[in-house]
Amino acid sequence: PNFWSRVLTLSWDSYTHQYMTEQAILTVTQEVLRDTSDQHRALAEDELGRAFWRAVGEVVSSNADTDFMISTKSDPVYHFDSERIKDGILMLRQLWTQTVLSVRAKEYQSARSSLGQLFHSLQFQDFYSHSNWVEMGQKSIYLHLMQPEEPATPVAPDKPTCSDCFTATCRNNLLPALTHTQLLTTGYPSSSTSKPHKCSHGGILDKNTVLRAKGGINKDSTSPVFSPHHYLHKEAATLATEATQAVLRDLKDTVGDESLLRLFSVKQKPALVFVLDTTGSMFEEITAARLRAHSIIQSRTSSADQTSTFVLVPFHDPDVGPVYEEEDPNTFMQHLENLIALGGGDEPEMCFSAILLALTHSPPLSDIFVFTDASPKDAHLFDAVKALALKKQSKITFLLTEDPYYTPGRKRRKRRSKELLPSDRFSLYSSLSSLSGGLTVFTTDFDIQGVSAIVEDHTAA
Repeated sequence: PNFWSRVLTLSWDSYTHQYMTEQAILTVTQEVLRDTSDQHRALAEDELGRAFWRAVGEVVSSNADTDFMISTKSDPVYHFDSERIKDGILMLRQLWTQTVLSVRAKEYQSARSSLGQLFHSLQFQDFYSHSNWVEMGQKSIYLHLMQPEEPATPVAPDKPTCSDCFTATCRNNLLPALTHTQLLTTGYPSSSTSKPHKCSHGGILDKNTVLRAKGGINKDSTSPVFSPHHYLHKEAATLATEATQAVLRDLKDTVGDESLLRLFSVKQKPALVFVLDTTGSMFEEITAARLRAHSIIQSRTSSADQTSTFVLVPFHDPDVGPVYEEEDPNTFMQHLENLIALGGGDEPEMCFSAILLALTHSPPLSDIFVFTDASPKDAHLFDAVKALALKKQSKITFLLTEDPYYTPGRKRRKRRSKELLPSDRFSLYSSLSSLSGGLTVFTTDFDIQGVSAIVEDHTAA
């Protein structure tokens, strides 16, 4: 599925899932940019930026994982094996629906995951290399895979489809009846529970290659050791690439140019994200957040570098959210103005739940600013938050208006309860900010408005 496949099979001229996925996304993205750009040109590969290639990498990883994950690597439906063609088509259409719904909901990470799975099974990668579509003399993609209204090619009935082959290269081992009557078949790999007198997948890794019908028909690579129909690999790869591009163009027509570009993080700039504790003791902090957000928006109103998305996640134990995700700065400010500090009086709060929600709804490389004076009640989410922050390379900065070194006998500026709290209760915040490249800043209600200037400093940088 990836670069190492070519190394292990010693077939440097093979087309991998990774290569075809990257090239298809690059081609269609450049087409969209050319159509929407005032300059009427597409960006070169090195101009698209690391956010684009990170997004492409997520699709590629999801694609390749289909060959590695226990739940999918041996399932014939995911690979169009064992003549499970109808089931494979049904799954493709489900993945298509899932991708479209995720894009429309702005759940781009989920959309990239389902798109990678769809690409692997679909067109390319496995339908064209595991079936006899190319051997039937077809020169164009199989439209029925994704379009129910297009005519379907019938699957071979319960009869033999291949003759025995005793050499590494299996030429003409498909029975003539399949070609003459235009019937589809796919190989049966050793992962199949049972193999009738049908074509094997073939190759050194397939134990079924020695069972009748011996040999195989896969075109996964240009190596005869792994692919009995290696001589048709490039024809299958060409159709697979065309099919992948067709799906991306259909996706563009379905969700729109801008949504497709955002899916691949093109023109999608990092978001300005506020995670705010709204318990009763947080009045000054909420005011400071409003001040900084307003100042940033005002300074960038006429700037080409204005943040394209604003995200707000309030939390107040036991409630977290809702998430306010806005492109219009005035609407975002209205959400901030509507926040009211109420209740509270105890530690801790659901801070990590709110941060996880913010990471999920913000693009990569965003700056997330957390205003709170309470330790986390949901410390068990630390590893999940850390993993997602590192994956998205988003910086998390904490502005804490509570003394982390409080000890008995020392007067606290504000008290949520009479309970004495441990001095290390903010250590997970410090660890998370350090790992993500942010900061943890301790201050007071009195100083929070001045200290919150760090929000502007970070976003300007």
